[in-house]
Amino acid sequence: MTTLTLPARGPRTTRRVARGTATGLVAAAASFLFLLPVVWVVATSLKPDVEIFAIPPTVLPESPTTTHFASVLGNETVLQFFRNSLLAAGGATAVGLLLGVPAAFGFAKFRYRFSGVLLGSVLVTRMFPPVALALPFFLQFRQLGLIDSPLGLAIAYLPIVLPLIIWMLEGFFRELPEELLEAARLDGAGTLGTIGRIVLPISTPAVAVAALFGFLAAWNELVIALSLTRTPAAQTMPVGISGYITQFQTLWGDMTAAAVVYLLPVLVLTLLCQRGIISGLTAGATKG
Repeated sequence: MTTLTLPARGPRTTRRVARGTATGLVAAAASFLFLLPVVWVVATSLKPDVEIFAIPPTVLPESPTTTHFASVLGNETVLQFFRNSLLAAGGATAVGLLLGVPAAFGFAKFRYRFSGVLLGSVLVTRMFPPVALALPFFLQFRQLGLIDSPLGLAIAYLPIVLPLIIWMLEGFFRELPEELLEAARLDGAGTLGTIGRIVLPISTPAVAVAALFGFLAAWNELVIALSLTRTPAAQTMPVGISGYITQFQTLWGDMTAAAVVYLLPVLVLTLLCQRGIISGLTAGATKG
């Protein structure tokens, strides 16, 4: 009978296994830290009030209830907050894409003196905290009659969304091969024709990622919305959710249920577009 002897693991194999194990542990720890607040919010939204304040606290609901969701979804004001968020964030993202795509292409492919300075000046508003923009917006929008209006909010979100879109797309467009653009010019396409017929079709993942991140930046904004709106007719979901904190109590159940309703559309959209997001984020790094 012949005895088989397994080859001994070399130092390189051992290091590879150790590196893979360490990477897995770090990824698991990071995932746990990111998911814990989401799990806590979802679990709290399903607990009755007595269980929310129980000592010691429970992680998962022992007597799940949909009372808080019924209260939130049956409240027309909350649905108005949701519509306002969609209008303001969606409008700012649409206009941001309309202006940001040609602007990013121009900064990437038409380099000239001081173009870098101009690009930096466009992006500088991303360095300002929203609270620094809120007061100038309030003074200007009051003169223009745009206070307490979803249209005013969409305009106010543009300085947040547009630089983000330009910054993300400029790096991607810079890596597009010149031969491709030159061929479009030889076919008689102008700059806008080149963008529409050549650039956009091959840049769909990057444009989608820029649109998603721009939308999220406006979707989650609170300070400017709090400063420029006064009534539920224009207030957004972040402002509405903060309203569950009153002078005398915090309505944790309704607040977390509203947060889940607010989170779900973006979460579902992100999961559905996950492959495209990864493709868009890595496309610029793999070109050239």
